[in-house]
Parts: sequence; structure tokens; C-alpha cells
Amino acid sequence: MTEKKYQVFISSTYKDLKNERESIIKSILEMYHIPIGMEMFSAEDEDQWEIIRRTIEISDYYILILGLRYGSKTSDNISFTQKEYEYALEKKIPILAFILDDSASLSKDKRDDNLNEINSFRDLVLKNSKMAQFWQNTDELTKNVSISLMKQIMQKPSIGWVRGDKVISEELSKELTNLSKENRELRDIIKNLESKIIKKIPKIELTINENNFIITNKEKFNDYKQIVVPTKIQSHQIEEHLQKFITNEEIEKYNKEIPSQAIVDSFNETFEKYYKIKNCSLDLLLRICNAGTIKANNIYIDIKFPNEILILKNDEEFELPENPLPYSPLKSAENKYQKSLIKNEQTNIIRKPLFGNINNNLVEFIRPNLNMHHIKPFNENRWTKLDSNKLTIKINNLLHTRCIEFDDEYKIVPLTFGKHLVTVSIICEEFETEFKQTIELNMDEKL
Repeated sequence: MTEKKYQVFISSTYKDLKNERESIIKSILEMYHIPIGMEMFSAEDEDQWEIIRRTIEISDYYILILGLRYGSKTSDNISFTQKEYEYALEKKIPILAFILDDSASLSKDKRDDNLNEINSFRDLVLKNSKMAQFWQNTDELTKNVSISLMKQIMQKPSIGWVRGDKVISEELSKELTNLSKENRELRDIIKNLESKIIKKIPKIELTINENNFIITNKEKFNDYKQIVVPTKIQSHQIEEHLQKFITNEEIEKYNKEIPSQAIVDSFNETFEKYYKIKNCSLDLLLRICNAGTIKANNIYIDIKFPNEILILKNDEEFELPENPLPYSPLKSAENKYQKSLIKNEQTNIIRKPLFGNINNNLVEFIRPNLNMHHIKPFNENRWTKLDSNKLTIKINNLLHTRCIEFDDEYKIVPLTFGKHLVTVSIICEEFETEFKQTIELNMDEKL
């Protein structure tokens, strides 16, 4: 048994359907709900219509029982039953309609002589109540009403009625309403005050080379030659005057030692880096400032440089790999031939470069680097760590309005012209979340 009770309005003509009404009322009471109908009113008295109207309005469900009598009429020339039905329809009260089957056996006193009005009413109900059911006897009607009402309550529960001690009092309801309003107003006040409070937090700012990156020696930036994979030497291509100075074994050995394209590409890539480190590198200047209102503690800064930029320690040596090209036996044969032309005379012959014009650059690079980097004193307040192209900086603390510079540990080497993005991640004890930013380095050859 549910605690909520539903009020069910029963509408029908009375005398011809008295037994059916009593059976339905009993069935609704057994379901612990509240039946209500014309038994409580004088339906013929139009002064009672206002009471009937209000009763329909506060009912949860409306049951219409139609026999073959139209019933007494109102001043509008429609029956009270039809007037009740149309009002329930207007107020959108859930309607359960049950219409007597035409084939049902019925005595003459329970039917009108002229069925035009009742048939017109029945057509109206069938038009507006798609779930209307037909019945032939009282037992079938009572059973159908009980089942239909139970389904309606389960599928579309209405407002219903509950005991007074199960609901809050009017005074308590007003108090809860006032408290809810007060709570909402206080939240608005707090939100407004919080927006006016200036939170004291650090503000860590990073600049790289003062965000004004200028490539020096732009004219030398791409002024280097790359080696290419040489073609194999064929015996029939050797000039006649050199043939006696070269052997087939030398040619075969040379052809076997010719490197693959991948090896040559790897050498050229490394050589380009070496060349630009030598001619186009700059000291990396990092400036870190606290523009906030309080000291920052345990600051960690991760700086990720793109592949188009190379970061190296100042004392790091970048070694050039050995030239992968074998020495050509044709050049050796040419030297022997020249010596055979000059007898008894010592000739200083300058050896030709290993591969094209690139030798000028290589000879210069082979010279030992005599620059002596000074030893930087240990600083307990900060340290740095370079992992590939990711530079991590740790600063124990940094007062507000103060700055720290790193300008003697690393060098930055641009590998290409253009605009390159550096991603920065900053965290400290005072930050709730990690702060991320992007710095654009404009390495334009037009600078």
C-alpha cells in the first residue's frame, strides 16, 4: 500500500449505471484511493457546478462511464456528464473512458429512445480518448477500470494526497524558503568579495636572449659544401697515361669502400651542425624574473627547444666524424704520373682535397680548439640540466621584483631560418597548477 492517495472523479449518468458506479467506487476504495462523483452533489442544480468544477480540478484522474442514456441537460443544452468530460479534457486531467458495447443486452429503461445525442457524445469521446475501452457487463467494467487505473498510476503518477504529518508545515516551508534566499544572497556577496581580493602569488617570467634573436654571420650560414656518393671507377674509363700507375686491385678496393647514401647523408647532417656551431652559434641568455607580489619557492622550469635549434654546453666538444669517402686511386695515379715527368727534381705537390671544396672547411675544423672556458663557481640556489633539447632549471627561491640570469653555461645554434616555437613549463610551491607558455624565436635571414 502506497502512502500517496489519488483522487478519482467518476462521471456518468446515475440511475441507469447506479450498480456499475457502486462497484467501481468499491474497487477504488479497495485500492486505498479516493473515489468522488455526483453522489456528493445535486448535479441537476447548476448552482452546484462551481463545486463540481473545483472538484474536477483537484482530482488526479477522471473516469467516464457511458451507457445508452445521455442524461439531464444544462442550460447549454448538453448533459452534465458531457460538460464534466469536456471540462476534464480542457484541464488536461488524465481520462479513462469506458463505453458500453452496442451488442450488450440492456433493458429499455436504461436506454434513450433517441440515441442521436448519446451517439454524438460517444463519437466525441472516441475521437479525443484514443484508449477508450468497451464493456458489456458490470464485472467486466469493474475489472477493466481497476486494471486501467493501476497502469495509469504506475505509468503517469499524478500529484496525489498524503497525510498532513508527512509534509512540512507552512511555517517551516516559509523558513526554508527564506533560508535558501539568504544562502543565495550570501554566496553572491562572497563571490563579489573574492573577486576584489588581490591574491598574492608569484609571477615567473622567462625571456630567451631578450626575445631579440639575431643570427650573426648570416652570409656564412649556408656557405658549406656537402659530399656526394662517388661513382664507381671503370677500367675502360681510365685515361691511357694513367693506366700503368693504377692496378685492378686498387680499383676493386676503392669501389668496395664507396659508402652508402645513408652514411653520406649522416655525415652531411653532422657536418652541417658542426659548421653552424663553428660559425653561427650564440651564447644562450636566459633571464628569469619574479614579477609577482611574493617570493617564489622551489621553482622548476622546463624549456623545450624545437629540432630546428641546437642547445649545447659551452664546454661540450662536438666531434666531426671521419670522412667516409675513400681516397681515389685516380688521384694517386695522377701524382705518380706527375713525378715520373720530372726526374731528379724534388717537386712539392699539394695534395688535392678529399672531396671538393668542402676540405677548406674541414681543415679549419680539425684544428684543436684552444679556447679555455672558465670554471663556474657552484651556486647552491640554482642548477641546470640539459637532456637532448630540453633544458631544466631549478631555482630554490626568487624574491618578487628580482631577476636571475643564466648567460655562461650554454650556447644556442640555429639550424634553419624562420620562426621557431619554444615551449616552457613553470611550476613552484605557490602555484596550484603548472603554468605553460610559448616563446617565439624569429630566426629570419632578413633580420
